[in-house]
This record gives sequence, C-alpha cells and structure tokens, in this order.
Amino acid sequence: MVIITVQFVEVTENLIPEVPKPDEGFNFNGFSSGDRWWLTERTAPAPSEQEITEKVPYSQGELDFSMLGGERFFDTREITYKLLIYDRYYNARKEAEQELKRMLMQTGYGQLSDTHDSAYYWKAKCESIEVEDSSEGHSLTATVKFKAYPFAYTNHDEGEDYWDDVVFNHWIWQTTQFVVNGSQTVTIKNIGSRPVLSTIDVTDSVTVVVGGQTLNLTADSAMRTEIVMEMGDNEIQLSGSGSIHFKFKREELI
Repeated sequence: MVIITVQFVEVTENLIPEVPKPDEGFNFNGFSSGDRWWLTERTAPAPSEQEITEKVPYSQGELDFSMLGGERFFDTREITYKLLIYDRYYNARKEAEQELKRMLMQTGYGQLSDTHDSAYYWKAKCESIEVEDSSEGHSLTATVKFKAYPFAYTNHDEGEDYWDDVVFNHWIWQTTQFVVNGSQTVTIKNIGSRPVLSTIDVTDSVTVVVGGQTLNLTADSAMRTEIVMEMGDNEIQLSGSGSIHFKFKREELI
C-alpha cells in the first residue's frame, strides 16, 4: 500500500517573485529612466579637440596652436542612451513615449547624472529622442541623445567628502577651509582635468597671495572674488585674522 501525503502551503506575497527593477540609468530634469525603462546601451565618446593648425611651406608636418597656456580645448560632447520598455498594451507604451519627450525636451541645459559615473554630473541638454514601437514584441525602444559640456563636474565641492561619491582610484582627501591667525602657507591640490575657478568665503580680514597676485579680502569683497585653481599644487599664502574657505568643483574628462 502506498501512502501519499499532501501538504498545503499558504501562498503569501513573499512567495510571489518580484520583477527586478533596472539598476542602470540616468536622471535629468526630475526624470529617472530607471523607474520604468531598461538601459540597453550607453555611448559617451571623448570629445573632439578644437584644433588650430598652420602649414608652413618647405617644412615638415604642421604647427599646432591648439593649446593656449598648455590647455587643450574641446567641442561639446554627445552622450547617447538606448532605452527599452516592455508592455503588452500599446496605449501604455505610447504614454511612456510621451512622458519621455515631455520630461527631457522641455528644458535647456541642466544636470545629467548617470549611475555609471555616480560621483559626477554633466551640464547637458537633451538634443533628440527617436523611438520605435514593436507590436509583435510588445516593446518600445528609445534612443536619447544629450549634448554636454566636455568635462564632468564633481557632485560636491572639493573637500566635502561624501562616502558614496568617493572614486578610490582618483581621489584625495584634503581641507579647503583654514583658520588664519598670523601668516601661513597652504597647498590646495586640483587633481582634475583642467584649471577651474574657485569662489572664496572669508570672515574678518584675510590677505591672500596666489600666483603673484595679492588680494586683501573681507567678507564683503570675497563674495565678488574668484581665483584660478591650476592643475596640480596651488601654493597659497595667507595672513591676517579670521577664516577662509575655497570652494570649487573639479572638472574631469571621463
């Protein structure tokens, strides 16, 4: 005789498999592609250089005047995303297409952030959106192109080290705030890809000597003052009494 034991198990919500959400995508103008779309392809080639060259008769090659002050200059760059959404209902796919165009195309330049480089953002605007609907595959594909400034910005000012934004293979920990009581020399590093402007916050009265330039700053005058943070080490002489804070974001060619 064979005895068969049947065990009934109550079906709960925990036993229903969840559909995974996309873990890659971009955010722009309040639109998050990962809320609904799957990212299938990302393309961000290096920007082309603004070349200025001259050929001299009876000389080899050409003269390149592209680098002013040792810095290379680039054109705006193009960043392209290919997105995919599955939905058996055409009206739902159409609504997704309309939302995509409405959210991305209605504004100009803004912050474009990407899960691929989460410590940075791009200053960009959406240039075009092309879509293709497949009734057989119940899918909608979209090609979204952004026009962007050649360099990416760090999310936060230098010296504000948020753990989630630390890029360990290209990062330093340094202070950009100093208490001044007398005279001292400080060094601020710019490990970015180009020189950048730094604003200054000052309390009381602080004299700054940098790059051969002397600035006598108070809280009011510092609000209208910017200095250049060159690539590499920036040696700055401070004197007076008060505090000073140099605020700048790195710009990275990534």
